[in-house]
Amino acid sequence: MSLLRFRQLALLLILTALIAGCSSKKARSVDALGRQQVQELYNKGKRALDSGNYSFAIDYYRALEANYPYGDYTEQAKLDMLFAYDKLGRIEEAVEAADDFIKLYPTHKNVDYAYYMKGVASFEKKKNRLDKMIKGDDSVRDPQPYRDSMEAFEDLLQRYPNSIYADDARQRIVYIRNALAARELAIAKFYFDSETYVAALNRCKTIIYEYETSPAVEGALVLMERTYLEMGLDDLAASTHEILVKNFPDYGAEPLKAKKKGIFSRLNPFR
Repeated sequence: MSLLRFRQLALLLILTALIAGCSSKKARSVDALGRQQVQELYNKGKRALDSGNYSFAIDYYRALEANYPYGDYTEQAKLDMLFAYDKLGRIEEAVEAADDFIKLYPTHKNVDYAYYMKGVASFEKKKNRLDKMIKGDDSVRDPQPYRDSMEAFEDLLQRYPNSIYADDARQRIVYIRNALAARELAIAKFYFDSETYVAALNRCKTIIYEYETSPAVEGALVLMERTYLEMGLDDLAASTHEILVKNFPDYGAEPLKAKKKGIFSRLNPFR
């Protein structure tokens, strides 16, 4: 190789090294700037969240997602948005965001929070037509949201039994089951008042067999006894009364027999 050729090759190698070094330095600067912007966006969103400005928090978190779709800050922003959506009453968005997080990050260290918030968000739904016809408290409502909520909490307990949200999820499941039982009892009372006695009995049996630990069981037995009497089935009414007194001694040993009114003044089936 000639001396001139050698010098040209050496110069080319030096220039290549210098360009690569400059490019690497520029890339490092851009990465550092990106991390700073990510942290700044997240911090602004978190400050808005902590101060109760949930809409602003969501705006910051969305900007973070759009510009930096990957990374720890973005993942935490997705979790924070679940809380913000729920606080704003944007229930469908909260549930959808929880589902998306679970699908995207099934092994994330905080995915249990997504299951928990999905359950919490599912509480708030509109009443359906039947619920509006039934008198009672706010727990007497369309059961599907409660069932969706209970499913999310049960998933949480099955997958993460030691989660910090597990105890609260268990308490909420008890509440949901009691609310579902109360709804069944309200519907049974509605059917009883409409003189649709077989339907009333079926609802009472559902309470007894599916929600046996619910306070609504007492009301279901009372209503069953009354319904059997209205149907002229005195033997079944007497048997039901025996079960009622055995399980709820404070109720009283005297059968209803011919009593036609006043039963629910002693026992509120919606409590």
